[in-house]
Amino acid sequence: MSEKLTIDNVGVSEDKVKELIALGNFDALRDHLVDVDPADVADLFKDLSSKELETLFHILSPEFASEVILEMAPEDVEDVVDTLTPVRLAEMIEEMAPDDAVDFYSDLEQDEQNSVLLHIGDEDRLKLKQLLEYKEDSAGGLMTSELCAVLATSSVEHCFNLIAQADFSDPIYTVFVVDNDRRLVGSISVSYLIAEARSTLMKDLNRLDVNTIFSNADEDQESIARKFRKYDLYVMPVVDNDLCLIGRITADDVMDVMHEEAEEDIAHMAGAPDIEHHIESPVSIVGLRLPWLMITMCAGMFISVIVDGIIGLKGAGSLAAFVPLINAMGGNTGMQASAVTIRSIALGQIRFDRLFTVFMREFMVGAIMGGVCGVLAAIMVALNLHFFSSAEMTTMEIAKFSGVVSVSMWSAMAFAAFAGTILPIILHRFKIDPAVASGPFVTTGNDLSASLIYFVMCYLLLG
Repeated sequence: MSEKLTIDNVGVSEDKVKELIALGNFDALRDHLVDVDPADVADLFKDLSSKELETLFHILSPEFASEVILEMAPEDVEDVVDTLTPVRLAEMIEEMAPDDAVDFYSDLEQDEQNSVLLHIGDEDRLKLKQLLEYKEDSAGGLMTSELCAVLATSSVEHCFNLIAQADFSDPIYTVFVVDNDRRLVGSISVSYLIAEARSTLMKDLNRLDVNTIFSNADEDQESIARKFRKYDLYVMPVVDNDLCLIGRITADDVMDVMHEEAEEDIAHMAGAPDIEHHIESPVSIVGLRLPWLMITMCAGMFISVIVDGIIGLKGAGSLAAFVPLINAMGGNTGMQASAVTIRSIALGQIRFDRLFTVFMREFMVGAIMGGVCGVLAAIMVALNLHFFSSAEMTTMEIAKFSGVVSVSMWSAMAFAAFAGTILPIILHRFKIDPAVASGPFVTTGNDLSASLIYFVMCYLLLG
């Protein structure tokens, strides 16, 4: 396959495209775009009007139009789909790889799906319906049914003839070897296959990998991504419950999964789910973000009550001055612990038979850091009260205040480390995205617990 040019190389710009559309010079426009990479063309199209997009997607070939629309942002795709007829959409879907066709078709509105399905050929319609039976976030939802599979008793020459005759939407890098019941026997890279004698049987190849890493059709996409990362895979076969080969997953699909998972985690950590769902309506965005702010506000009200309780104690002014310090240290410690735990969960490194060890490790880390920071805080508090405070305090009172801040900081950091570890694991156990534990939920929880710990210490030691 020849290398695509970039927009800069062929001198195509948005203004040039608009000019050619206005002049009706569609042949020149088609010639300009046909050699440009679809990803660059998608960037070029994103600022065009709906009328201009409608014109472009009608003059481009169905194959090239399908490649371009797959590279476009979801919100831009909606604008394009609204301008195209069901027949045109069906033509584009038929040119897509089966896995891409399923994703594109699934994003259409129900009435659009019904209309488009009527115009898709029988063979492509059957592939589409088969893949739609699988969950979107499973191996079956990621895989493409296009693959090269040969019997173990076939020759290398027969294998190459199959590859030459097939019309694949995606390149074939790996050949899968199966038995008479289509159960997976092994796999071999095409680059290895080239060096083999044409008369050699597939089962006799020295480089045939009989321990091929595969996935079950119902396996979760996060588990698949971990396998790709762990074993440095470029392609993975997918089998059914009888170990019969039904499809393959390629590395580019897994990269999309990783991007989606990262985007989802960022959305949860920021308390802004609209990032994940690409929502632009201000009302809808408010509806998604406001609940997290309500959690923050409620926790803040409890913290205010706690601070009010501290104000009632002796030396209230000096005590209240250190609330932000305790909260900040506890909050940061909790965020560190939750970030480490969430990463371990994402990589499959958390095992439930080792949870006690994990809890104790993070508690010890938080306790040691809290001890170091507590001692330093006690020294700084003592110096501050002695040299800069307007309140007159005896040496004993300064020592008591310093001790309260020090013990409170140690307790808050140790507890935050423990909570930041256990909460993501509990959420993961109950099938809730652990990234939620890094967002406002835990941030406000850490502030609340740190303030409460500080108040209790103040009351016990100074009350």
